[in-house]
Amino acid sequence: MKGEVQRCIDAGVSHLHVDVFDGVYLDSPYALTFGPQMVGAIKKRFAEHPELVLDIHLCVDRPARYATAMADSGASRIIFMFEAMSLDEAIKLAQTITSLGMKCGVSINPDTSISEIYPLLETGLVDLVDILAVEPGFGGQKFNPVSEQKIKDLRQWREEQQSKNGIDVQMLVDGGINAKSIRRVVQAGADICVVGTAIFQHKDGFSDALKELMDSRNTGREQK
Repeated sequence: MKGEVQRCIDAGVSHLHVDVFDGVYLDSPYALTFGPQMVGAIKKRFAEHPELVLDIHLCVDRPARYATAMADSGASRIIFMFEAMSLDEAIKLAQTITSLGMKCGVSINPDTSISEIYPLLETGLVDLVDILAVEPGFGGQKFNPVSEQKIKDLRQWREEQQSKNGIDVQMLVDGGINAKSIRRVVQAGADICVVGTAIFQHKDGFSDALKELMDSRNTGREQK
């Protein structure tokens, strides 16, 4: 893990996105990843790079239990699953996260309409929306193009909110991102893309994978 984190730092990444699964929210013994101790170890590796963002994506049962522990471990932002709770619970959790000095993000599954989270976003507590382009749980899944329309809809909502009340959110796309799909989602308006398999399992290695992705991302920006 230390070596992989260092490779990301050396490559100039701006964010590190850590998926935390507890094997309960997604009912599978294979959906068990990291806890606060690992997050703390990763943060320690980041110590000389305070500009880097450490996003913790909680796919866990009762995510509010983890807020303080993740804050103590050095998380920059907690991203929680919208589908894991009611709207009132989501607002309360967002309040808890921000009160602990972290930024707050919300993630939605491919089957969830983007409009369902607008009441949460209107509170101003959430600064990032994680639009899942795959079902949560396992890497290597195929990109689901339904995310493109969600990006476009959220982009329009964001523009309207910025002019009305100054509310702003970043749009992150998570899952199935490769050199082909990154161009499409950036063109649709995505600000951040989470990439795993397309980097770490690229046939030509880490550096070539990043160059390929960055070139494709830049093309998407030019076509936005």
